[in-house]
Amino acid sequence: MGASQPLPLRAAVQWPERLYQGLLTLALAVLGFFVLYSPAGVSMAMAALALLAFAAPMRLWRQQPWREPVLVLGLLLLAYILLRTLIGEGAAALPVVNKYQELLLVPVLWALLRVARRPQAFAIGLLLGAFLLAALYWTGMPKETKLGHWLVLHRISAGFGLAVCSFLLFEHARLGRIPKRAGYLASFFLAATVLAAVNARTGHVVLLVLVGCAGFRAAPPRARIITALAVLVSALVVAAVSPTVRGRVLETLNDSEAGSRGQAVKESSTQQRLEIWDNAVTVAREHWLLGTGWGHYLPAVKEVSARRHPDPAAVPGALSENPHNEYLMQLGGGGVPALLLFLLWLAWPMARALRDAGTGKPWSSAVGCIALAFAVGCLFNSMLLDFIEAHFYGSLLAWLLVRRVED
Repeated sequence: MGASQPLPLRAAVQWPERLYQGLLTLALAVLGFFVLYSPAGVSMAMAALALLAFAAPMRLWRQQPWREPVLVLGLLLLAYILLRTLIGEGAAALPVVNKYQELLLVPVLWALLRVARRPQAFAIGLLLGAFLLAALYWTGMPKETKLGHWLVLHRISAGFGLAVCSFLLFEHARLGRIPKRAGYLASFFLAATVLAAVNARTGHVVLLVLVGCAGFRAAPPRARIITALAVLVSALVVAAVSPTVRGRVLETLNDSEAGSRGQAVKESSTQQRLEIWDNAVTVAREHWLLGTGWGHYLPAVKEVSARRHPDPAAVPGALSENPHNEYLMQLGGGGVPALLLFLLWLAWPMARALRDAGTGKPWSSAVGCIALAFAVGCLFNSMLLDFIEAHFYGSLLAWLLVRRVED
C-alpha cells in the first residue's frame, strides 16, 4: 500500500497544503540529520514538528494513534511515571518527567509521518548524518582536542546508532529498495566504523546482535538458524581481529578481575560501571515494589554508597544518578509497575515480528530486530533516559511503524 493520502487541512492557521508539506518535509529531514549526535539540532526540529502538529490537530487525530499498541504502551508508561512522581514526590519533582518525553513524542511523530507526503525525508537525513558522524570518527582526532573529546563523549550513542543504520542499509539493499552493491558497501562501511573507529562496547554488542538478525532474515527459511549462527561466528572472528575490540575486551576482563580482588583501577570506565552496578542493584532490591521515585533516585544512591564507602565522593561512579541499565532505572525509580510497562513496550514489536514472519511484511520484522537491539543496549546503558539514544530510537521507531503499515 502506498503512502497515506493527506486529509484536507483543518488547521488553526489556514496554511496552503504545499507550504505545510514543505515545512514538514524539511523538519523531518533536519530531525533525521541531527538525531544521532546533536541535542540542539533535535530540539529545534522537534519544536518545528510540534508547531506543525498544533497547526493541524484534527488531522493527526484522524490517524488514530491509539490503534497502534506500541504507542499506547509508551503512553501508559509515561502516565505511570507522571502519576508516580506527582503522588510520591510532589509537583516540585515533575520536571523529571520531561526526561521521558520521547514516550509522548513518538505518537506525535508517528501521526506526522502518516500525513507527510515525503516521510522518507527522515531516513535520508538520518543516513546523511550517520555518514558524517562515521567520517568524523575515522579522522582519528586525539581526545585532547575539542573534537576528539566530543567524539569520546558520544561514542556510546554513536556506536549504537551507526550499528542500527548499518542494519537499515543492509535491509534496504536486500529488499531491493536501493542498489544492492552500493547499499551493502555503505552498510559495511558503517559496521566497520563501529568495530574499528568508535571504540564503544555497547556498539560492538549491538552490532553482533544485528548481524545475527541480518543473517537470519536473509537466509532461506529452513537454514535461518544455522545461517544466523554462522554469521555470528564470522562476525566474532572479524571483531577479534580489530585492535579496538580486543582492547575494550581486555580492559573489561582485566578491570573486572582487579575489582573482584579489591584492587583499585585508576580512571577505568569498567571499574566505574561495576561501582554503579552495585549501587543500582542495591537500590532496586530495597525499593522493588514502587521504587524510590525518579526524583529521589540519587538520594537513595547516596545513602547506599555511604554504607559501602567512608567517602563516596572519592570513589568514581559511587554517586552516579544514572545506573547505566534502563531495567534497573525503571525498577529502582518506579518499581515493578514501571519495569513491566517498559518490558511490554520493548517486547511488543519483537513479538509482532515473530507473528508476522513469512507474511510479506518485511518492515514488521525490521522493527522487531531494532527493538531487540535497543533492549540489548539497555542492559549496558539507560537508553530511555539518555537524550540522544532515546530520541534516535523513538524517532526511528515511529518511522518504522509507519513503514510497517504502508508496505
